[in-house]
Amino acid sequence: MSHGDNRTDHGTRAPRGRTARLVGVGGGALVAAGALVLGATQLATPGLAAPLATYDPQAASDVAQRDVPQPDLLTGTPLRCGANLADLSFGKDVTLAATGDLTTESVYYESEWSTHDSLPLRAADADGADASENDLNSPTLVWVDEDGTVVDLGGWEKYPMYLTREDSGPTAQEDRTSSCAPDDAEQWLPDGEYTAYPMTIEYSSDTLVAGAPLPVTVEDGEPRWAAGGQEAPVPFELPGDPDQTLLPDRGFGSVVVDRTGTWERRDTYRAVWPDGEITEGEGYVVQARCTSSDPGDSITYALSGTWGDVAGEIRCDGHDRTDGTWGYQAPDVPGEPVGIELTDVPDGVALAYARLVPASVAG
Repeated sequence: MSHGDNRTDHGTRAPRGRTARLVGVGGGALVAAGALVLGATQLATPGLAAPLATYDPQAASDVAQRDVPQPDLLTGTPLRCGANLADLSFGKDVTLAATGDLTTESVYYESEWSTHDSLPLRAADADGADASENDLNSPTLVWVDEDGTVVDLGGWEKYPMYLTREDSGPTAQEDRTSSCAPDDAEQWLPDGEYTAYPMTIEYSSDTLVAGAPLPVTVEDGEPRWAAGGQEAPVPFELPGDPDQTLLPDRGFGSVVVDRTGTWERRDTYRAVWPDGEITEGEGYVVQARCTSSDPGDSITYALSGTWGDVAGEIRCDGHDRTDGTWGYQAPDVPGEPVGIELTDVPDGVALAYARLVPASVAG
């Protein structure tokens, strides 16, 4: 895969259902752990106008739209496919502030890939202090095109924000299909420039609540969120995409970071526990390599799944590393995605990868 190529469909795009914050897989909960692709957004209230003009489908952008019924939570609000950003109004007392990085994760399950983007958030008042989440619905990501036209509503199932928590707090989570695409058209947003807004709604007043805009470029069908352009002090070839099966040769997952292209590429792959394919207790190791403008830099990783508190650190001196051996234990909930994730990647890191593979394969 060339630098800057961030496709996670491996040549085909599997159907991906629109979801709430939690995506059930085989009875388990898939909550994106993901990979960093954008620095934490500072608190900002979008400068959006008050009340909505009448929605005119003829005034929508060139992106094909269909008259999608508003989700129940949006009834009575101006937010719908084809609405213009300038015609929307948002509450001023509460806003959504990012508490971490926008993350992307692809999970392999039953011969299909599913990709989600997530952003950890908190509710903040006008002064930037923490605000109550009790009156807010679970957040989502709403996309608008260059003309300010809403081209993806995101997901709006009723789910209180204070329940949508990972370790860092509530998250907005969304797949990459467009809820505004016609039934007979491509469901993925076409290449171009967009802006994604974290959004939610205040139950008591039916008021829309938003967070700071996230500029996005969709290129070759995949979003790119952050600038690259770094030089690799110790160049090396990154592993290609994981095999469609991931097992047994590639293990349960991998993370790849490439900041040498025009846009940063960072892909995290995880697999759902495959019944009967791996022997419980088999040994696994982490294979990793990274290079940074500061040879003293390190990347840190954590193993996801029911491994216990397993974490490690790899120095970014350009050399191959093999770290640890762990016996895998079957997950408590069938269908739980397992694998490896990077918990810290310093800004100076240009290339990095980490893979969780069977010790027998690693040699």
